[in-house]
Amino acid sequence: MPCLVNQKHFTKIVATPFGVAAFNSSTMANKLKIGLLEFGIRENSLNNSKKSLYDIIDYASRADELGFSRFWVTENYFSKAHDMAWSTPEMLIPILLGLTEKIKIGIAGIILPLQSPFRVAHNYKLLSSLYPRRLDLGFVKGLVGEYDLKYFNVDVDKDNYFSSFLPKLESTLSFLRDESEFLKKDLIIPPYKGNIPDVWYMGSSHSGLKVALEHDLNFARSIFHGESNKEYLKEELQNFKAAYKAKYGKEPSMVLTFSGCCHKTKQKAINVAKKSTNNDISNISLVGDGSFFQEKLLEFKELYGYNEFMFNNIARSHKDSLTAIEILSQYV
Repeated sequence: MPCLVNQKHFTKIVATPFGVAAFNSSTMANKLKIGLLEFGIRENSLNNSKKSLYDIIDYASRADELGFSRFWVTENYFSKAHDMAWSTPEMLIPILLGLTEKIKIGIAGIILPLQSPFRVAHNYKLLSSLYPRRLDLGFVKGLVGEYDLKYFNVDVDKDNYFSSFLPKLESTLSFLRDESEFLKKDLIIPPYKGNIPDVWYMGSSHSGLKVALEHDLNFARSIFHGESNKEYLKEELQNFKAAYKAKYGKEPSMVLTFSGCCHKTKQKAINVAKKSTNNDISNISLVGDGSFFQEKLLEFKELYGYNEFMFNNIARSHKDSLTAIEILSQYV
């Protein structure tokens, strides 16, 4: 039977969280790959961070259902953080993996100067073996104040904090990747012949591209942190991508992380953003409705050169957070 559909220009009807919409071929070409970055900060009527944990689990489950690509949770240590649901999310990650089906779950990222590479390798090899091809392991230099640092029983202090990152990165990767070499030394990181996670370098500039290339790491760049370099630097990224493929014979995964507030109207998004940031929205990447987000992310795709984005949704209420991803789901 001949095809009755003009493949060049076709229209289909789909149900979205906000009703029925028509999508034609040009709309499909403008689909976006979006993941979510979560800091664990929520406000609720009970002023209870334990409730926030359940809200965020629900948020991740809904993102999985709606077709988002990744769900990353951060490691952060702040004094007197009454509204944060965690400092380290390691115990939360297996729960998120178990309650979702397709979305990749990750840590963004482990503050490596505070960690034992041997222990990191054990924990994440086990978890990746339970959930193959679904775990992202991100590494960051991170920063904690001297007040917090004194509580960590680690062999670093303020003088060698950042310089400890690279040796610990290399050690962690070796424990994960060099199973046959460690076997010669009668050392096995169980499970033997298990899976290892996708590994990422995460930073606020392209300064980490050299490390990512040297150590076979995927790359995530943030443009919303205070120290972030917001220049496009597309050529640098393209050069990294070409060099990576030439060296490893594969494409690296690369994501651009941005902050924003998405709602049904621009004014509603502005109101929620101001409420969530004590009226300071100057450092937020995008504030607007769904069509605005789609337009700007397609622009980011062209200007920055990234094909996947991680959305740090700054809305602090569960309802507003869900509204944002339901709106954006029609574009993923």
